Amino acid sequence: MIYLSWAAMHEGATDRAYFDILIPLVMEDLVRRRGTCEAIVPQAAAVEFDRSGRLVDAVAADICREQEAFHLMFIHADTGGRALEADMAHRSEDYRDAAFELCGFPLERCIVIAPRHETEAWMLADRNAVGGALGYRGDLAALGLPASAQDAERLVDPKAILNAAISIVRGRRTSPNVQQLIPAIAQRQDLAKLRGAASYRAFEEELAQALLSLGCID
Repeated sequence: MIYLSWAAMHEGATDRAYFDILIPLVMEDLVRRRGTCEAIVPQAAAVEFDRSGRLVDAVAADICREQEAFHLMFIHADTGGRALEADMAHRSEDYRDAAFELCGFPLERCIVIAPRHETEAWMLADRNAVGGALGYRGDLAALGLPASAQDAERLVDPKAILNAAISIVRGRRTSPNVQQLIPAIAQRQDLAKLRGAASYRAFEEELAQALLSLGCID
């Protein structure tokens, strides 16, 4: 049996609230469908790293110092606009390259999470999950929610679309508070629908390769 401990580094509190639920859900799904050994997936990260305003080498040093505490490292970066999207892979890979050079932390066990534009694009990939989290039983299209993961990835400002849907359901006098809804959305999401998003499929494939390197799946 293996205890698949993991660590994560997110861009902000909203992203952390979402991915700290989604990551174990995806790990459990892969182990259930493709597992080759008994594995326990913890629901919480062993370590949460902060990179705000810090140099890459300083973050890499933290990863190396704590590496005995986890098997997998997740690095999140929104792709944002076109300029950010072109640079995102380089920015994220800088951290794993630095950790590998400093202490040999395996590159294949450092997984990049990079939703198209913003994390909310993945939340909107399953509009039934959003409607359920809001307690809304009407026409989801009336909330302006995209019909598919592909449509969600095409949104230039998915955060604004989600905020608008919250305002419609809860009233415009109430400021949208996405962070309160994030756990409910993530827990309801259908991973099969999420796979319609190319950026999600890239993440899941990286995670699968990491688990394969640990001998946990085939």
